[in-house]
Amino acid sequence: MNLNCALLHTDAEILEKLQGFVRNIPFLTLCGSYTDPLAALKDYYVSKVDVYVVGLSSAPTGEIGGMDFCRLLSSHTRVIFVADTERYAADCFRLDALDYLTGDLGFSTFFQAANKAMRWFTLKAGKATPSDTSHEEEEERVIYLRSDSRILRLRLEEINYIESCGDYVKIYCRNEPRPFMSLCTMKCMEGRLPGTDFVRIHRSFIVRKRAMDAIGSSTVSIGAREIPIGDAYRDRLKACLAGVTIL
Repeated sequence: MNLNCALLHTDAEILEKLQGFVRNIPFLTLCGSYTDPLAALKDYYVSKVDVYVVGLSSAPTGEIGGMDFCRLLSSHTRVIFVADTERYAADCFRLDALDYLTGDLGFSTFFQAANKAMRWFTLKAGKATPSDTSHEEEEERVIYLRSDSRILRLRLEEINYIESCGDYVKIYCRNEPRPFMSLCTMKCMEGRLPGTDFVRIHRSFIVRKRAMDAIGSSTVSIGAREIPIGDAYRDRLKACLAGVTIL
């Protein structure tokens, strides 16, 4: 599968940098590069764009800004935002942004976002349209976290388990080859995750209940990973099983 990618950024230097990134990714084809939103819109309506990389900056009164531009795109196009601040992240994700990149953008971070786009279109091609859930329901089923130079929106059902790593946590997700790292304590993470879906089974591990494949006397299995059950957390796990019929 090959994806058509277009770029919009008012900073010519950043735009040139993004062009180089796109040309170095085999499954992306650069189909447009713009500093003017109106010129970008004119070409958008006559060509198919799968992925749009859009820079965010304060637009002068009366002019089209990055988020205004994205509201005019069709639902087919996935948007990756590039910004120098985190302040717009929540608004961008409400627009169903695919990713939100901040800081000193490097190729590795951009490549991760491009891979996310490829996975999205691959899944879309292989199944029916996503279930029709309300905006409010979707917002309740996601978690936002900082990882490297990105602000990620992870759906709760994608998370398998979380592991403590000093001042950081590792979030292991389905269909992701590596965990996401985020500067966060386990106590904070536990407070942000709904107890109906997640349970802490060890001082260093929180697991999603439906991700557990097997429960032993001292470990829980999730895929090939054996996660220890801490003595201080054993009753929590037992409480999760209280309403489950075991044959």
